[in-house]
Amino acid sequence: MFRDSYGAISRKRLEFLQLKFKLDPTLDWEFGVESAFQDLRERIDVDEEFGLDVIDFVLSHMRVYTDQYDNPAELAGEAGQLFLLGGSAWEVNSGDDGSYTLSRRAVGPVKEALESISTSTRAHQHLVKAWNHLAGRNPDVSAAYREAVKAVEAAAKPVVLPENDRATLGQMIAAIKDKGDKWTATLGTLDDVRRLMEIVWKAQLDRHGTDDESIPFSVSAEEADAAFAICLNLSRLFAGGHVVPKI
Repeated sequence: MFRDSYGAISRKRLEFLQLKFKLDPTLDWEFGVESAFQDLRERIDVDEEFGLDVIDFVLSHMRVYTDQYDNPAELAGEAGQLFLLGGSAWEVNSGDDGSYTLSRRAVGPVKEALESISTSTRAHQHLVKAWNHLAGRNPDVSAAYREAVKAVEAAAKPVVLPENDRATLGQMIAAIKDKGDKWTATLGTLDDVRRLMEIVWKAQLDRHGTDDESIPFSVSAEEADAAFAICLNLSRLFAGGHVVPKI
């Protein structure tokens, strides 16, 4: 991916990668970029995890090299097919900013649940972001938790507070608690839905700054994973019409 249309290799880009991964020893520059590139390939061959990190890095930076890649989406698609055909646990995902990353392949219930929410909705987009943060090569569990909550807000706002464009999860929880008779749930009660919303809302301990030394700076990976699972189901409930205003 770092080769340009003339088959040469950009020294600047290889040096950037070398710096990014703090390679020690540095790449072999004895014969210029060709020996450095060959050194990089050899390191990838003997260290699969390093190879995945390099691929993830290149995918995430393709949008910067628009002069090199006429169609980044096509190249990312080809890379994704190779991972799929190879039976890899990793897949190529796209972000709404035109970037691409590697994340663990969403399979079974997770994939089906994500696909059940229209891809054109903000709820779906937030959930994909949450999954990428949670299952990517460089997980950001706080961001994963945050995006999962945003997905619920995006799915629930048109149902609970349609006239409030800045409705938060906390405001929607309060609205349901104060006037629960305005909505109905397909299964169980509205209180069951509200309790799930409260679980993820109250457990997001790093939502605000605090001087309380007992509160951790960040949620844990396990907490973010659990929150994603709950938010995925909540988003499906609201987006799928299982929580609706009473007629």
